[in-house]
Amino acid sequence: MELQKELRSQEIDALGLAMTGVLRRLVRPLMGAMSLARMQELLRRVFVEEAEKHLRTEYPDRSVPVGQLALLTGLDTRQLNRMKARSGSLDEPNGGFTSNRTPTTHLLDLWSTDPSYLDPESGHPLPLTVFGEAPSMEALMKASRFIRGVTPRSVADRLVLSGAATEDEEGLLHMVTEKFLPSASSDVEGAIEVGFHAIERLVETVITNLEHLGTDAPRLYQRAYWTNRLAPHRQQEFRQRLTELMQEFEDQGTQLLTGMEMNIESPSQVTAGFGLYYFEDDDRPA
Repeated sequence: MELQKELRSQEIDALGLAMTGVLRRLVRPLMGAMSLARMQELLRRVFVEEAEKHLRTEYPDRSVPVGQLALLTGLDTRQLNRMKARSGSLDEPNGGFTSNRTPTTHLLDLWSTDPSYLDPESGHPLPLTVFGEAPSMEALMKASRFIRGVTPRSVADRLVLSGAATEDEEGLLHMVTEKFLPSASSDVEGAIEVGFHAIERLVETVITNLEHLGTDAPRLYQRAYWTNRLAPHRQQEFRQRLTELMQEFEDQGTQLLTGMEMNIESPSQVTAGFGLYYFEDDDRPA
């Protein structure tokens, strides 16, 4: 059963509303770090890649017809050919993914890595005047090819307001180095990878269960419980006690999982597992 062929208009609306909620939470941490243009490009590429993957099942022995891809995506064939012609991958760490960062992020990156803007002894970013010759915000904006129509004073105010920099009494800008200097630590990257891999799995479970509606196929276990009326003074107690319960199940589930693992690898093996998470939402409408 192909879910996309079975959806009615109200079901498409429901999925769109659900996707809006997910995207809203993804966009929040990216605000100011990734441009809207880059986000649109990523969504477009993922959409086209998934459409092409779907069409390969219908054309297993030949290239996917661009015309069919156009019908499935709503993009014209010229756009699709341009996308295919462009090199690079979404998974490339140093490829096009960071090329459309916001101008401010690119500027901060240049300030923290360009030797002409670094103290030769400490390696830390030099203080900048707002206007004038380098090292200054004005010169840095020219070096980073900053968007036109924005003054150095406006950029300086934005950096101070966002906590990326401070301005002393003499009008010198100082980067908040603990927030913006490159770090060798991969903890953040690892947490993102693990966390969003879990989200992918949860979405797969939801989609699988949607596909199985109205059929005799077994549904995957999917449950969630919450209340909108938890007493604030019991929030910490509830979090602690529920965490203890989930840790008990985690131990039991892990033992069951490892006990059923095969000692050898085989192409016929299946990936299976479970996930646990706790959530709180203080952003409720009044």
